Amino acid sequence: MTSPLRPYARFTVPPLSDEAMREFDTLPFDPYTGGLQRYRRFSQFRLWFEGDEWRTERLPHRPFIQCRQYSGVTGGVLREFEPIRFDPTPQVAAGASAAWLEQDQLYQINVHQVRVITSNDIKGIAVPEGPHRDGHEFVMNAVFSRHNITGGVSQLMPTGGGPCFFEDVLQPQEAIVLADDRMWHHATDILPAGPGPGHRDILIVSFNAWARRRYGEAFERRMGAPGHESVPA
Repeated sequence: MTSPLRPYARFTVPPLSDEAMREFDTLPFDPYTGGLQRYRRFSQFRLWFEGDEWRTERLPHRPFIQCRQYSGVTGGVLREFEPIRFDPTPQVAAGASAAWLEQDQLYQINVHQVRVITSNDIKGIAVPEGPHRDGHEFVMNAVFSRHNITGGVSQLMPTGGGPCFFEDVLQPQEAIVLADDRMWHHATDILPAGPGPGHRDILIVSFNAWARRRYGEAFERRMGAPGHESVPA
């Protein structure tokens, strides 16, 4: 991960508990992607290293927003999601270690719990915006279930597009963390592998140093959040 020629890492994440896995079955419908069959919860945390481990503290719940610069589908839209109902610290800590985050830094993280479904009648669009950046320092995608599906190939490519330099299917308890400002990322659509519906369950985690945290420019301006003047364009 420290090599400038390989600013990403594939690694194993700790499994979620049975109770946390059942939470994917209860995810509310995500109404912000034009009727696609996606389900989501979202929470934000503070992340720091203390003793010999990464620790988290849940932040007050707030809407999620991305800048239009990074999302042509939902950029600039205040999206209201219910909060995540379990503690993702072990999985987040694995991503922080794989990304070689600086242990003397305080970080702000976004955590999205997402299910994408597919069937003979439902197209399982994994990434509505196509190949893209998210506008964060590091982004982690961790897979926890692939039920009755094919596809969902994780891809990394040069910023602006071009041939993939990473392209593979992440299996349950596998993740990839990437330096978001160095590349685009994408995942191909999922298709049913047999009769009946299928789904892919993931956690998406973004990491930013606290001083450079990003909630989205429009949100920071609207809410008057402290330090928003330093948020990068």
